[in-house]
Amino acid sequence: MGKVSLADKMRIQTLREQRLGAKAIMAAYLDKGWALSTVKNICQRVYQTGSATERKAGCGRPKSVRSEANIATVIF
Repeated sequence: MGKVSLADKMRIQTLREQRLGAKAIMAAYLDKGWALSTVKNICQRVYQTGSATERKAGCGRPKSVRSEANIATVIF
């Protein structure tokens, strides 16, 4: 199974806002072949952040390579 598309995430978000659970969402779209854990994770993201597509602030690796000190070291 591939990644869940942006349109699918928005569809899951809409169904979750209509108070459907992960199993009910999967039952509505059996042809998609989504894993239950994937749908649960997207539902949890909707609950925590209010959106299925936006990430929490501060998530991801911090950008430390392009600091002022490193740029100055490379240039001079």
